[in-house]
Amino acid sequence: MQPLSPAQAEEALARLTQHFAQWRQSRRTPRGRIPHELWAQAVALTTTLSVTRVAHQLGLTHHALKRRREATNGTSTRLPSAQAPHFVEVAPAWRTPPTEVEIQRPDGARLRITYNEAAPALVPLLQTFLDSP
Repeated sequence: MQPLSPAQAEEALARLTQHFAQWRQSRRTPRGRIPHELWAQAVALTTTLSVTRVAHQLGLTHHALKRRREATNGTSTRLPSAQAPHFVEVAPAWRTPPTEVEIQRPDGARLRITYNEAAPALVPLLQTFLDSP
């Protein structure tokens, strides 16, 4: 079977959506098994459309459709060790969260300090602030 164009795949998905609706209305139990033919058509559409798109349109879970596709294609989601990606750090090194100190003198003056250092030299600054008139 040759691949479908995106427009053809959308049309096929619309028809398959109707088939799924008919099957859901005619099934005997609320949790009946989806027929193999419907699964096969859904998997075939994932060659042109995304698994997420097909699963959402048909009312299937993404994982179930992906599992069926892998079983049909005989592939696995895991990469072979030769193609395993190397670790790449994309975030800066972890930093301590900012710390905030607020001091108020008896005359009502306030000093608020926000810092990221582990042990900043606050004592001289605080002494100067508290000793000021």
